[in-house]
Amino acid sequence: MSKQVLALLPVAPAFINWRGHSLAFYRTGTGRPVLLIHSINAAASAFEMRGPFSGLGDGFAVHALDLLGYGNSDRPDRRYAAEDYIDQIGVALAAIGEPVDLVASSLGAAYAAEAAARWPERVRRLVLACPTGMGQLSSSSGSVGWALYRILHGPVGRVIFRLLTSRRGIRLFLGRQAYYDTSVMTEEVLASFYYASRCPGAYYAPICFLTGLLNHDLSRSFAGLRQPVLLIWGRYATTTPVSSAYPFLAANPRARLEVIEQAAMLVQDEQPAEFNQLVRDFLLAE
Repeated sequence: MSKQVLALLPVAPAFINWRGHSLAFYRTGTGRPVLLIHSINAAASAFEMRGPFSGLGDGFAVHALDLLGYGNSDRPDRRYAAEDYIDQIGVALAAIGEPVDLVASSLGAAYAAEAAARWPERVRRLVLACPTGMGQLSSSSGSVGWALYRILHGPVGRVIFRLLTSRRGIRLFLGRQAYYDTSVMTEEVLASFYYASRCPGAYYAPICFLTGLLNHDLSRSFAGLRQPVLLIWGRYATTTPVSSAYPFLAANPRARLEVIEQAAMLVQDEQPAEFNQLVRDFLLAE
């Protein structure tokens, strides 16, 4: 019996292989290739990137990836690590087969920037929305994280995960962290996050995130990036406030900042028209 495919984006996914696992890979439009990478949270998926996926399709070949453990990708019971996700982005870049512009969100943006540092010939420019990795979600959780992981991998963790991803839990998360304007939280939005967290195996990757095992220190790699970088921040982001942009700007003179008003962490979904225009102008600049 085949698994149910979530309707996260307006096209059905194809699949690429990563170490024997299937990663959902979406494509629309024609032109210069762009790759979208979602954030990491308890109910993450490529659905978070629906704004740029649809809005950039005119003039760009837009690709989006569900990272392992999320969305329509496989969700095996394993210890997930930041290195897994960096490598998966590398596999997606190789599958596209020509230099790509990377657009990524939050902790996913840290992985995308690391991938750009490791495979500079595959990445032309980067757009990072409320990225982490420079002081936030950058420290190794060490032995404490592994001990907590072992606890959460059992029945206690499953109960906690189901509470976090209940309809009420998702509404609280989106309203407090993801969106500034709660009118954006339509029933469609709430349902998409909810059902993405209710798929078999959806629990395994998020417990690694909750215990700090997915943290990634980007400081050294970001300072060495040779590609132009656009940082886009939602004015009302709370977990990654606008002040978090300053270490990025100080570390690399190729980075510049744009702030979008009336938006929080998922700025690309909350204000897609303004976000997409900034991305277009940046990607097409000489």
